Amino acid sequence: MNAHLLGHVECPAKKRPLMIDNVPASTDPDAGPFLITSSKSLMWVERAFETGFLRVAVRKDTLDQLYRGIVEEIATEGVSREWGNVHPGTKGGVLACMAHLSYYGLPDPVLLYGEEFDIGLAPAIQRVPADWLPPTWGVVIPDDRSFVGTAYVFGGGHLGAVVHNSSRGLCVIRGGA
Repeated sequence: MNAHLLGHVECPAKKRPLMIDNVPASTDPDAGPFLITSSKSLMWVERAFETGFLRVAVRKDTLDQLYRGIVEEIATEGVSREWGNVHPGTKGGVLACMAHLSYYGLPDPVLLYGEEFDIGLAPAIQRVPADWLPPTWGVVIPDDRSFVGTAYVFGGGHLGAVVHNSSRGLCVIRGGA
């Protein structure tokens, strides 16, 4: 069972870079925004460079902390920009998330869920526990995590990441109060 939010690229390197240059991204003006790692947090970038790439900072972090930060940031931005990708922790919320991914032609949705999430709300979907999520939250993503984005994993707990489908490839279910 895969509780990862993003696709992974292992980056063996003798010396850890401060930044990953030339991370491929669409130059289509409607493709953004992209969520990338900065040296201390996450950062929204509206467009890739004209030549179709982004620069992503590499920092010390755990995948669990990175994933949780990404989901919380996308939930906040999704509500603010009215992407329709944030729903309540109800059966209707789960169905709305499945419909959201289906609308974009994304097959095989998977529910990642926190330890207190009521998995009975999603009987017709693959379910995977994800300890890194807030306890009452869930996230519906495609089985192919690379559609959502990529985590670049270096040794010693250093990583960088880009989420290139924040509004289309991920739907957040916020349960609890």
